[in-house]
Amino acid sequence: MVNVTANLIKVKDIKNDALIMEDGSLRAILAVPGINFSLLSEEERNAIVGLFKELLDGIDFNLQILVVSRFAHIESYINFLKERLEEETEPLVKLQLEEYINFIESYVEAHKIMKKLFYIVIPYEGQVIEIRKLGSKKKVKEEEFYQKLEQLETRVIYITEKLATIGLQPIRLNNTELLQLLYEMYNPNLRWGLAPIKLFEEIISAFEDED
Repeated sequence: MVNVTANLIKVKDIKNDALIMEDGSLRAILAVPGINFSLLSEEERNAIVGLFKELLDGIDFNLQILVVSRFAHIESYINFLKERLEEETEPLVKLQLEEYINFIESYVEAHKIMKKLFYIVIPYEGQVIEIRKLGSKKKVKEEEFYQKLEQLETRVIYITEKLATIGLQPIRLNNTELLQLLYEMYNPNLRWGLAPIKLFEEIISAFEDED
């Protein structure tokens, strides 16, 4: 029996900028800009490697580094250039813009430029202390969730601060961006960045209203 894609995704919910897995563990995801290592001096390379080693030595949990390669999406940039071309009145500048647009379009078509995106997945899989009190099971589960979330936030802050010492400024993915990442990961034929963001925002909003 062939499983549908939904059965292969172990994410149960998305809440408070975290993925809630089927086993109750949490995941936060940081988008991290890349570094062109080959352009750095040997001294700079050694410094970065040393700082990254320090980051790894300072953690007692697993990290997942996710690297995604997709065709570059430059349609929005091309559209911007074409709008600029329509507004331009200087003949020489207009000609240069036309040549530049033609060059970019033909180059991308011929070379199929790829872009790489880097993510760090930070987990929290530990169990919280069992809560024994009168009240609904839902309330107890909510308190457990927020205790786990607090531990996850501590890890996120640590990783973010350590990456900053390397010169990287990671961005924490919010609910909508997490949903977008899952959608694009399971739709590899889609050009990265073309996912229906408005739809994701509506889905997240609908789930929040139910809570």
